[in-house]
Amino acid sequence: MLTKTITFLITALISAAIGAATFFMLILSLNGYTGKQAEPGLILFIVWAVLTALIAGVLSFLSAGYLINNKAFNPVLAAITAIALFSFVGAASDFVGFIAAVFLTEAMR
Repeated sequence: MLTKTITFLITALISAAIGAATFFMLILSLNGYTGKQAEPGLILFIVWAVLTALIAGVLSFLSAGYLINNKAFNPVLAAITAIALFSFVGAASDFVGFIAAVFLTEAMR
C-alpha cells in the first residue's frame, strides 16, 4: 500500500510541476491579449492541469496496484513504470490543455 501511495504522490507532483511550467508558457503565449480576453483560457488551463494531475496520480496508483498484484512485478519496478507512464500521459494532456486554452482565448478576441 505504501508503494502505491508514494507512486500517487510522485506522479501527481510531477504532473503538477509540468502543469505549472506549461502555465508559464501559456502566459507568455497570451502576451498581447487583454485580461478580459485571456481570463477564460487561463481558468480553463488551471482547471485542466489540476484535474490532469489528480487523474494521472489516481491512474498511476491503480496501475501500480495492478502490476504488483496481478503481474507479480517487483513493487519498485511497478512504481517506476507507473510513474514514468502516467507522467508522460499527464504531460501530453497538459499540452492538449495548452492548445485548448490558446484556442479559447483566440475565440474570445
